[in-house]
Amino acid sequence: MDRDKEGNEVLSDMELARIAIPRRVYTMSHIEYAVDRINWVYEHRDLIKGLRFVYEPPVLRFFLGKLEALDDWGRNLCDAYKKELGSC
Repeated sequence: MDRDKEGNEVLSDMELARIAIPRRVYTMSHIEYAVDRINWVYEHRDLIKGLRFVYEPPVLRFFLGKLEALDDWGRNLCDAYKKELGSC
């Protein structure tokens, strides 16, 4: 969502992610692997704290803006992945 006229963040009614997969490129095992990794991230969602904008352009802020992690959650997520599944 865009910010309101006062510059405040407006929360979206829904948070969605789109995963686009080109046809005729991947096998079923590729898809199963991707689904397994996405499921793993979902199961460990409590480790993910979020991002904040450090730069917001006036238009297309979600495509052109710069983000940084709120804390060291990326390292924590990677450590959990290594512990359970190997290297990340």
